[in-house]
Amino acid sequence: MRYWKFVCNNETEAECFQRMLFGDTNRLRKVVERVREGDICFLYNLNTDTLFGPFEAISSGRMNIEPEAWGGRFPAQVKVGCKAIAVFTNASREFSFLKHVTLELTEDQGKEILKRVEAIRPTLPTNLKEEVQRLDEEIHSTAHKIEEIRSSTRMHPADKEVEIDRLKGELYSKMKDFVWKIRMLDKQTRILDLPSNR
Repeated sequence: MRYWKFVCNNETEAECFQRMLFGDTNRLRKVVERVREGDICFLYNLNTDTLFGPFEAISSGRMNIEPEAWGGRFPAQVKVGCKAIAVFTNASREFSFLKHVTLELTEDQGKEILKRVEAIRPTLPTNLKEEVQRLDEEIHSTAHKIEEIRSSTRMHPADKEVEIDRLKGELYSKMKDFVWKIRMLDKQTRILDLPSNR
């Protein structure tokens, strides 16, 4: 397995993510063609000094996987996938080698980035995660009951209104609990960076 650093700028970053495709110029085609399926790739925005990753190469590097991408300017391409992405701002301060590597990172450099990814990847406290999942399920179920009653033809209209009002109260209460659990989860993990927890 090898490690690769592809680059983008503010103009090309969005297309990299939309297509899940990284590319480079024809001049570097021989290097890009050494990328193999399963290799680890990172994306470095030169304008913002931001590093994204890790991504996994889901194709080998080759020419014109998507010929129309970036208006044809970067035909040496590799398709990528990912499960979760870490974002490093001021990345060249954290990884001094970033600005000096053209495409292929050494094994030590790749592992250094992965080590930092693991260090910042938040873990969800199991009890809070289960509470959030339970509340989400209850909210969905209550909303479904409201819709069923609303479309029911077997209930008296007044009974319908009373039952809908009761269920709405239940729904609002569960939604309030849900919001507080989400805030608590964020307070412990900083995974959402909610303004209310700053």
